[in-house]
Amino acid sequence: MCNQINADDSARRKQMTRRGFLGVAGAAACGVGAIVAGCVRKQAAAPPPGASQSERKETGAASPPAKRILGRTGIEVSVLSMGGIAVNADVLRAGLDKGINLIHCAMGYGTLDQVAEAVAGRRDQVFLGLKYERAGRADWDYLGRALEMLKVDHVDILFFPLNTPDAARDRTHLEFFEQVKRRKRARFIGITTHANVAPALQAAVQAGFWDVLMPSYVPAQKARAALRPVLDAAQKKSLGVVAMKTMTGIRPAAVAQMQTVVREVLADVSVTTLCKGMPTFERIDALLSAPGGPPSKADSASLQRHLVSRQGDVCVLCGECPPCPRGVNVFEVMRVFDYYYVQAGYGEFARGMYRSMPPGQRGAACDDCGECAAKCAYDIDIARRVRAADLILG
Repeated sequence: MCNQINADDSARRKQMTRRGFLGVAGAAACGVGAIVAGCVRKQAAAPPPGASQSERKETGAASPPAKRILGRTGIEVSVLSMGGIAVNADVLRAGLDKGINLIHCAMGYGTLDQVAEAVAGRRDQVFLGLKYERAGRADWDYLGRALEMLKVDHVDILFFPLNTPDAARDRTHLEFFEQVKRRKRARFIGITTHANVAPALQAAVQAGFWDVLMPSYVPAQKARAALRPVLDAAQKKSLGVVAMKTMTGIRPAAVAQMQTVVREVLADVSVTTLCKGMPTFERIDALLSAPGGPPSKADSASLQRHLVSRQGDVCVLCGECPPCPRGVNVFEVMRVFDYYYVQAGYGEFARGMYRSMPPGQRGAACDDCGECAAKCAYDIDIARRVRAADLILG
């Protein structure tokens, strides 16, 4: 991960005290840590409800991924899907060639042109999910630009990024989507949630109008336990579930651990597909070569020991950061710095995302009052992290 820290970052580091910097740099050099998630449910002997016959086959290195029905949408998607951050057309095409058929993208990812190039000539074989980054208001210009950049006339799922129960229940999102659907710009409506995941998605399930849920499905035990009732309720209502942020705490080079995570997540019968960034050909092959079925007890135990041993090293993205009295958007800063910059290594993307935040919500506003760290359930020194984020990414 050290190669992600360039000369521009080095200049910012000099502004930190030696003691303060060594702690942050050490964490970045070592990768990330997280608390383990246990809470993996036993997989049913038969395929999950709605799964196609292909689900009965194990997916080997040379086999395309199995497919499952994405809830009441009725569309059949691969159990692995691709995220659109830090990708290029060649890698995306390789994933499509190997049987992955769902791509999640957003204008803010800066890669819509690459997605467009990858799906050119095969639009009828690929499902597109677009994060609508104007949630809360109807912005036809935004949607039109996104579709134009993708070179398509519609997307299959329009995802609204919402993080509160009130927002998830707000029917103005449905009203806008119904207009979008009438104009044949999108087929289904989805909600993607990073923070306050369980309560926000519980409200979404109760609202009754969402077709697809895209939760942050992190391996933190508390977060997984809170999410369990929501996923059970979603399954009963035939909602599709796209799991994201599934590998918090797993180094990109740790292939065996990534494969264990894939097997654990897909053993959850409420999950339709696991969406993961695949920026390299090697990452695609590593994830696709994960054997079918749940992992062995030994593999799960090994993964859990690894994650538990690094408690406090990295934000686990539980989404329960306390409000900052100085106005810092703690969760968003932590997500950009700890996840995108340190863990995933998406340096330029993280820098652009951080700089797009309102200045008052960035780490520079932190005065080290300590309230956030004292309330973190996972022993993260939040204040140090948010200040480091501002020095490195600001």
